Amino acid sequence: MVRVARGKPRPRDRFEGLAGRLEVRLRACSKELGDLVDSYLHVGAGALRLVIDEARLWQRAAAARYRQQLERLVSELSGEIQLDYAQFSVLAGRPAVPGSSVKGNVRSRLELSLAPKDGVVRCCLIRAAEEPLEPPPPGEHGWRHFRIWAQALGFEREPACSYTEEGEGQVCLCCDLFGTAGLQGLVEFSDFIGENVRIEHVDLPTGEKLEAARPGSVFAGRISFRNLKSWELGLLLYGMGLRDSRVGRPVLFGKVKYRRYPGRVFGVVRYEVVTLEIAPFSQPLEAGGARVEPGSKVAGEALDGLVRALVEAARAELDGELLDGDEVERLEQLAA
Repeated sequence: MVRVARGKPRPRDRFEGLAGRLEVRLRACSKELGDLVDSYLHVGAGALRLVIDEARLWQRAAAARYRQQLERLVSELSGEIQLDYAQFSVLAGRPAVPGSSVKGNVRSRLELSLAPKDGVVRCCLIRAAEEPLEPPPPGEHGWRHFRIWAQALGFEREPACSYTEEGEGQVCLCCDLFGTAGLQGLVEFSDFIGENVRIEHVDLPTGEKLEAARPGSVFAGRISFRNLKSWELGLLLYGMGLRDSRVGRPVLFGKVKYRRYPGRVFGVVRYEVVTLEIAPFSQPLEAGGARVEPGSKVAGEALDGLVRALVEAARAELDGELLDGDEVERLEQLAA
């Protein structure tokens, strides 16, 4: 059993350390923009629509006089009811990716990028009960997921943090940063609103029908942070796939991201940090010889160097613990 490192969460009622925000873009990969693959993206709205001939339904229902006639009508029409295309998430009439989806994507990538060291791992798995310890056979649910992240899943660790349990009050690194039941996170994600999005109806070979954002679609949002150390800010960037510049490597996101269909790729995206702004009440940000004063904003080539320095700080702090697997490359190997 691998132990999960836990401690008291840092204060939430005052500011100490780094505070600020990142302006971020999430983009579906596109060959026209220099990526190796054209990728669609589906983020569901959580509601299903049914397709039925309403005029015929009401006409026949109005003509029915007895319960038996209504039951016969329901039986006859049940075979004609179809599911419409699963809706893409919408906010104020525009395609959008909920902040909770972005948060879950970044958090889970970090949870799965931390390996044990000396019998201790820095993060719990917030849905640990759902994860097998042995690779499922090919074709079973989760078999690709396990093989991509086997280094973080192939061992038994202590249960997920339970901050609300009486007398507990201790959390792992990821729960301190992103929050858990009864504890607000130090990193907050806005909804990501579509800026250049075209939605297409896609019929999958499995019979599933989706509304999907076409390759090159862009969604923009903000990530706010407070009370972080510089290496923790670097870890946040790492969770978005950033390594040596403000544009991250391709990562997986959204529904059906682990599957490959003839002529269709889903869920390969890039994160791009457009600006990094340090709040006026923050401590200065120092990394790699650079210093960003409170109230200042960094963009462009200067941001490339800062991202690189912050990620290196995270790697140094988590030496021997931080995995660097390429999830998209690994998935392509499994699909070959």
